[in-house]
Amino acid sequence: MRLKLESLENGIPAIHKDMVGYYKHSCMVCFHTQGHASGVKLKVMREGFEETYFEVCWSGEVTDELMRQYAGTSRKLNDYAPTTRTIDDAACAIALLLIRELTEYTAVSKARIGTTVDYYLIGKIQNTDLIFNEAEARLEVSGILSETTGNTVKARIKEKRERLTPEDLPTFIVIVEFSNPYAKVVKE
Repeated sequence: MRLKLESLENGIPAIHKDMVGYYKHSCMVCFHTQGHASGVKLKVMREGFEETYFEVCWSGEVTDELMRQYAGTSRKLNDYAPTTRTIDDAACAIALLLIRELTEYTAVSKARIGTTVDYYLIGKIQNTDLIFNEAEARLEVSGILSETTGNTVKARIKEKRERLTPEDLPTFIVIVEFSNPYAKVVKE
C-alpha cells in the first residue's frame, strides 16, 4: 500500500490545496535527515490489527534550500535539524493520510487551541460543503524524529491519553517516528 504525499489535497478537507506542498516538504525533510528517500517503508501498528506497511512516496528532491527553509540550522550553516514545528507538521501529514486510509474518517478541520486535539474528523462520505456537519471523531497527533529512552512513542501515547478531555466522540491518537519509520495508531 502507498501513501503519496501529494494526495493530501484529495479527500482531506482540512488541508487546503495551497498547503499540500508545505506538509509534503515537512515530511521530506524529516525522512531525509534520517537517511530515507521517497519509497520509504512505514510500519503501522494498531491495537487489534496486524502490522501494516505503507510505502511513503513523493516527487521532488530535498535541496539545501528546502533544508534551510524547513529544518533550520545551527550556527554551522550546513548543520540541519528539523524544527519541532516541522516534525509535528510532518507527523500530521502522515497521520491524516493514515486516518483516511485505515478508517471511515477524514479530517475536516483543525481544532482550536485548548481542545486537547489537533483535528476534527467526519465520515469520508459526508458532503464537506454543508454548514451543519458536526465532527464525528477527533485526532491527536505527535511526531518524534528519533526515539530515545526519554522520548518514546509509548510515552507519548500515555501522555496524550492523560491530557485528552473526555468527550462522546471517538478519538484517534497517532504518533509517527521518522528514524525507524513507524506509526502507532490508537483509538480511544
